[in-house]
Amino acid sequence: MTNREQESTQLPESGLDLPDTFAFSQSSLQAFEECPRRFWLAYAQQLPWPAVEAAPIQDFEMLMRLGSTFHRLVERAETGIAIADVAQTMGKGLEPPLDGWFHAYQQYRPADLPTEYVEIERVLSIPFGAANRQFRLAAKYDLIAAEQDGAVAIVDWKTNRKRTEPATLNRRLQTVVYPYVLVEASKALPFGPIQPEQVEMIYWFANAPLQPVRFRYDSAQHAANGDRLHALLTAILAGQNEVDFPKVLDTEANRKRLCNYCIYRSRCNRGMAAGDLNALDDAEEFFAVDIEDALEFTLDDIAELAF
Repeated sequence: MTNREQESTQLPESGLDLPDTFAFSQSSLQAFEECPRRFWLAYAQQLPWPAVEAAPIQDFEMLMRLGSTFHRLVERAETGIAIADVAQTMGKGLEPPLDGWFHAYQQYRPADLPTEYVEIERVLSIPFGAANRQFRLAAKYDLIAAEQDGAVAIVDWKTNRKRTEPATLNRRLQTVVYPYVLVEASKALPFGPIQPEQVEMIYWFANAPLQPVRFRYDSAQHAANGDRLHALLTAILAGQNEVDFPKVLDTEANRKRLCNYCIYRSRCNRGMAAGDLNALDDAEEFFAVDIEDALEFTLDDIAELAF
């Protein structure tokens, strides 16, 4: 379902009260899809509850800081700063594991990316909703590389301990939202408009640099993604109260994969102790939203595109 088709539909008028400036993202939509109560607590209520035990969250925060630093290093390298000078621009030399990650980037950055247009750390947003209720759907891209009337690649740099399985990545909403937003926003970009068939999504792993995961895009996927995203939005806006955002079923599998790594687990009576971060291959499985930035995007962050 394209933006134009969405605007001809209607969304619930009396459901969840979100500010008009709310920008949905793959993270907030993923939270709802995995456990509606997560969305309610983190994004509707913006609830800073409860405190997470120190050692696991410290480990998690260290991993996130390292990942953020790696992204800044790559951003500087992609903007043309000489590789030898990149570490100095960070004000220090590189220590493990950053030195290994950055060396992997130097040696094994995908060699077949388009070169005519390169967008780095670009935030794009599109109208998201219907004529009667309009929000934004936003995505922040590590790298967009494009050729006029040619191939367009979305690259996402990952610093997970292990390469995430392609089937897992294919299920995640990042793989849905990123190409969808790019195609819908492309008429306002210097290399657009683009067709879905031009787009490829590439996940590159610093700890498995020779094994990127690639997903080709096409018009059938684009239509299906639009339907899926609009269905999620409709379901979110249909709820009004906490009871309308139920907890994920209490099963052993859900506790192991979701609840054990959620900051709200004790509030939901799903255990007190944090899950073992060492058991996670992918830190994105850990749900710890920054409450001060729970909306994820502000109007200053979002590129307001004309349609």
